[in-house]
Formats: sequence, C-alpha cells, structure tokens
Amino acid sequence: MYTRRSWMVGSTLLALHGVLSPAWAQTGARGSDLRLLIGKATRLSVLSDRVTRCQVQRVLGVLAPRAERQLEDTRREVRDFMAELAAASLSADAKRLLQVAVDAYGAFLKKSQELDVSKTDGLVAFADEADAVGNKMDALVNALVVESGQSMGQVLATAAELQRLTQHTAVHFLMASAGIQVAEQLKEVEVARKSFSDKLQGLQTASLKSPAIETQLQLLGPQWLLMSNALGHPGRELKTMENISTTSERLLEITTSLYRLYDAALKA
Repeated sequence: MYTRRSWMVGSTLLALHGVLSPAWAQTGARGSDLRLLIGKATRLSVLSDRVTRCQVQRVLGVLAPRAERQLEDTRREVRDFMAELAAASLSADAKRLLQVAVDAYGAFLKKSQELDVSKTDGLVAFADEADAVGNKMDALVNALVVESGQSMGQVLATAAELQRLTQHTAVHFLMASAGIQVAEQLKEVEVARKSFSDKLQGLQTASLKSPAIETQLQLLGPQWLLMSNALGHPGRELKTMENISTTSERLLEITTSLYRLYDAALKA
C-alpha cells in the first residue's frame, strides 16, 4: 500500500548544524544558491504527491478537467526545476543523487501520461512509484542541506512537510473512495490528519513571525478546518470528494507561500 513516510520527520533536515565540507566549498554552489536549490528539490518532492492526487481524481471522475490542467502545470514545473538543478554547480555526490532522481521522475511522468484512468487497477503501483520518486528527491534535499553546512530550520521543515501532507492526505482519502484497501487508506488519513494539525499548531506558536506570515497562517487555519471536516466523512459522495480535491490544492498554495516567507525571513 502507498504509505509515503512522513517527509523529513526525524530526519537530519530538522536539526542539521554540520560543517561545510571542503569539497563543496571548492566545487559546489554558494550558500545563497544552495538555498534556492534546496527549495526547488523540496518542491519536486511535493509535486510527486500532487501528480498522484490529480490522477486519482481523474480515475474517480472528480473535477477531472481541472485535474488534467493541474497535471500539465505540474509536469511543466517539474521539468523546469529539474533542468535548473541539472544546470547548477553541484558536488559530485549531489549530481549523482540528482541523476537518480531525474531518471526516476522521468519514468514516473511517462507512466503518468500512459495511465489508464478507466480503471483503478494501476493506481496502487502508480502511487508506490510516486512514493519512490519522492524519496529520491528527499535524499537529494538531505544531501544539499548537509553540504550547505546549515540548519534548514524547524519552521521551514514544517512548512515543507505541510505542503506534502496537503497532497498525501487527499491521495489516501481518494484512494479509499475508489475502494482501494479502504481500511488501510483511512488509517493513513487519520495519521496524516493528526500530523497536519500538530504541525499547524507548531507554526502558529512559533516565534518567527511577520505580517505576511501571520496573514498566511490566518488563511491556513480555516482552510485546514474545512478539509479536516471533509476527511471525517469517507465514501463516494461527490461533493465531499470535490471538497477534498479543491481544498487540498488551496492548502498547497498557502503552505507553498509560507515556505517562501519563512525562507526569506530566515535569510534576513
């Protein structure tokens, strides 16, 4: 079953205080460039879940035209970001991990275009592949953070995890709606639901604040309440599945903005 691990929880990204390696200092990107690359690799990890969510929507016939447009936007963004990473001055280790991730992502996008949305048979394998792609991108993020010699920052890591959870939770709910391993999917929904609520509370009580961050947090709370309530009503009710799909996308927009705002605040 598709059970993507809770991204970055317990990983080195939450508390890295390493020393910049001499090899990276001589051959790699500068610190400011690295932060941009880490952000792009982080986004690529999240987008693997977004692809899956859109494809499950198409299989279920839930706002399918909108999901198709979002899929096309995601493919374009993935290809642009992978090209930017490939053009960057990376260490040998990072280049190796990037190539592994690029190869996996390319194969995944090809399978996405070939997926038969008239039946549910291929969804589990497709979602598992999205999981594997995301894990490869996470490995690249870890490597970039380690070689930057800086902490990613708790709030930044939490904002990144919330981005993923917006899609991860929707995927499991919709796969349950499709009748795929229903009990297991709904169990994963509840785990992700609690994780999102806990992490949101962590951001709300964090000391790092700005007017722009406060505005996004004020938007995030009510949107999450809407989605959390919808997650408590599993089944094939079309309106609920539409609410999950649209709210997960709105939450992704807000958490993406929060990530950028926290990143800017940490650089200030």
